Amino acid sequence: METRITIVCDNSISRSGFVGEHGFSCLIERRDEKYLLDTGPGRSLPINLETLNEDLSGLARVFISHGHYDHTGGLLWVARQLGQIEVIAHPAIFSRHMVIDPAAPDKPPRYIGCPATQKELERSGAAFRFIDHTREAAPGIWFVTGIDRDPGKAPNDPRLVLPDGDGLVLDPIQDDASLLIETEGHPVLILGCAHAGVLNILNHVREKMGVERLRAILGGTHLMFYGPKDLPVVMDQFERFSIELVGVSHCTGFQAAVALSNRFGDRFVSASAGRVFSFQGG
Repeated sequence: METRITIVCDNSISRSGFVGEHGFSCLIERRDEKYLLDTGPGRSLPINLETLNEDLSGLARVFISHGHYDHTGGLLWVARQLGQIEVIAHPAIFSRHMVIDPAAPDKPPRYIGCPATQKELERSGAAFRFIDHTREAAPGIWFVTGIDRDPGKAPNDPRLVLPDGDGLVLDPIQDDASLLIETEGHPVLILGCAHAGVLNILNHVREKMGVERLRAILGGTHLMFYGPKDLPVVMDQFERFSIELVGVSHCTGFQAAVALSNRFGDRFVSASAGRVFSFQGG
């Protein structure tokens, strides 16, 4: 059996005909079912699906990696297109995610959470199933969330905040989730943004799920917020998993992507919109 993972939305494109947009979404096809992980900010999703000659018919469910607009902006469109769709997410998906501009401390924080409310989405056909800990959410697909976090192994992004009374606190983005997909031999790990920290996520899948090797890591890694001393540690951990393919996108950052390319050579690829990955088994 083949598992196909197609990058539908990303900051960059793999070839002409696609639209690049800050955000992430991928289409997962296996057995007779297909799923979406995230929906991008909204504008590029329908355009890129059409360019791929894909549509939403037969979509079994949508997984959401976290509640930021650049991953949930197309969810209302998806719900309206289908009329009814199961959406799997962490219960904190509708947190009041905000961002501040460190260069303009007097400027009020800007909301960057889900553009649509839960009620709006439910009225349009979204049926939420909230999961707050790692579990198998579809045959061979594990929703990885609610993991233990070592703050020293998480990205340092002080721009991301939550309202707290009359002030603001750093946003831990508790709703962060990833997907672990079983394929022949070893699984594939897909990250939305890895706000929980790539190292923490890898530690979880090794210690709590017994995964020692990965076919691939795909998606947003948030490595742009890791220091120059931390990035080699991350790449060393990738090597510990004997990863065959590193396909990064979205929030990885140019400098981190260059470092990954230099380290992994032919095992590195830019997971841009329109890129298709195929894995046997699962």
